[in-house]
Amino acid sequence: MKSKKTLLTLLSAFILGISAFSQTSSKDKIYETFDNIVGVENTGLFNGTEFTDLFLNTDGTYRYFNGFDYVRGSVTYNGEYYVNVLLKYDLLEDNLLTRSDDNLSLFNVKFIPEFVESFSMYNRNFVRLSDTNLGLARNGFYEAAYLGNDLQLYIKHSKRKKDRALNSGIQYKFSEDNFYLLKNKNAYSVIRSTKDLRKALPERADEIKDFYKSYKALYKSNPDSFMTKLVKYLDGSK
Repeated sequence: MKSKKTLLTLLSAFILGISAFSQTSSKDKIYETFDNIVGVENTGLFNGTEFTDLFLNTDGTYRYFNGFDYVRGSVTYNGEYYVNVLLKYDLLEDNLLTRSDDNLSLFNVKFIPEFVESFSMYNRNFVRLSDTNLGLARNGFYEAAYLGNDLQLYIKHSKRKKDRALNSGIQYKFSEDNFYLLKNKNAYSVIRSTKDLRKALPERADEIKDFYKSYKALYKSNPDSFMTKLVKYLDGSK
């Protein structure tokens, strides 16, 4: 079978030759059309291992990003781009999951982490960073929160698990344990607070302190939004 890229080139030429369609076609629509024609099950999307969640008895919290259910998203996997597929991001073990769309299969597939280049879900973009040289654990998936001219900020979404013994068995509770990566001059720094950010950018320490004073409420209510806003400000205020 020809590669997906070769077939997509032929499909794109065909689609773009139809004037009524070409006006509204896009990269995502072309890829989705291809997958619908050949059947996504005949692509490399499900090249992974089975995933089973062993911690379903919870207090209402969950180990996943933004919810328990699968949502529509896109992923670049093993060099191929897939759109409008079902995705779920496991923050406990830093794995990206998928399943078939036939409403019959309960088989959950865990992507091979090294094959995942990037993915998008909930209108958020994630990348796999393998060049941080920080020796960080897990599989290296980060949300690309801000990609500026001189500074880049990535959010490491993660969760930790606590066990609680009940008469009916073990109950699990999941809570956020996020941190950030700042990229400056091709070097990464782990950021967990504004103090860490001042250490990474000592020449901007006063600006960071002033910004914190002005947006203290945002820092407490939504630290991800605060840190993104702060780095964007620092990148644009030079």
